[in-house]
Amino acid sequence: MKKGKKDNNVSLIISIVFVILGLFLFIKPDITIEIISYIMGISLIVLGVISIIKYFKSDIGISTFSFDLVYGVLVIIAGIYFVVKPGLLEVLFPTILGIWIIINSVTKFQYALILNKLKKNDFKYILLISILSFAWGIILLVNPLDSILKVT
Repeated sequence: MKKGKKDNNVSLIISIVFVILGLFLFIKPDITIEIISYIMGISLIVLGVISIIKYFKSDIGISTFSFDLVYGVLVIIAGIYFVVKPGLLEVLFPTILGIWIIINSVTKFQYALILNKLKKNDFKYILLISILSFAWGIILLVNPLDSILKVT
């Protein structure tokens, strides 16, 4: 399979997962956020444990300048918070979403600039979408509660 086709398939699967997740968030928001919080918490704990194991298994010279131990402990603490207090994700969700939208819009902006250099005419649409998305991400970060209430 060619790389482009594989990327499209992965992108399609991720989009379908996000649509299903969005439907669940719309139908049963409390339960969905709680489940997502548990999944995130457990994932963070596993990631932290892997990071700590990586720190202790690495060579002395490499581990001297590595932050895997500190990173692992901090990630485990964050994971425990998400498992013990699943409501924390509900509070942080607008902020996380805002940051994700901003990162995504900057990526789209960069893509639009590349299309412009390649003299592709449809760069204008992607540029406009990236600017609007960036503004929406900033609004979510500045005033998350009002932004979410306006959407729902």
